[in-house]
Amino acid sequence: LLSNTNSNETLFLNDFLIIKGIKKITGWKILSVFNIKVINENASKLSKTIDDTLQREQQGLELIVQSINHCKMNIAKCDKIIKSCRVQSLPIYQAKRNAFHDNLVIWNTLGHIQMASIEMKGFIKQFPSGALGIGEQQNIIKSAYVSIYETSKRLIDGTGDIMKFLSSNFVSYDSSSLKLVRKELTTFRENNKDKLILVRNKIAAHRDSDVCEQIGTIEGLHLSEAVSLITEYGRIINKLGVVTSPLKALGIKRLEATK
Repeated sequence: LLSNTNSNETLFLNDFLIIKGIKKITGWKILSVFNIKVINENASKLSKTIDDTLQREQQGLELIVQSINHCKMNIAKCDKIIKSCRVQSLPIYQAKRNAFHDNLVIWNTLGHIQMASIEMKGFIKQFPSGALGIGEQQNIIKSAYVSIYETSKRLIDGTGDIMKFLSSNFVSYDSSSLKLVRKELTTFRENNKDKLILVRNKIAAHRDSDVCEQIGTIEGLHLSEAVSLITEYGRIINKLGVVTSPLKALGIKRLEATK
């Protein structure tokens, strides 16, 4: 489902953060030409790595959308038949409809994971640009924090629905890995909730009535903290993609059982 980002991205990002900090303090004076060249090359490699990964993930998202639409189409067909079929046939088509609905839950959750992964990599890709001013960086951070707040809640809810699907249809399935990653995601959201809500409610989705409160919140947005938060969330998302991807096969088994 998800293509894990190259582990070297973390190293490239560290170089990027170091150079941003040194530039702010010294105006490049203590950096050699060689060091600047190496860091710039790393930033270029990072951008290409993310571009390649984003392309693969976008292609994966398109396939997920096709599967979602396939489920929706078959649910609509079942609904139409259920309205006019004989009583004897009703349980058959109700079972088919329920099976397609379960598959829709799976594919929809996979889609949310994929979209969140694409968003996080898109944010990270924008940061190394030397053309970004402080205001532009803060706008990206605001968008990233709101996205993390909203998508993490959606993913917790979606994986909760999947747990219900497993307990109802595949009791013997080992869901321990899914439970662990879901718990990690829940802990991540809980640990960062105050910061995410602050940004969302004061300067993003809503605006504080006190201008000074808004400005103070904006000035409290730091690039290094944002990159750390985004990369940590992205790591959890990738793990979630790995543990939920096998559920596609269970969805097929669920449909086969209604034939």
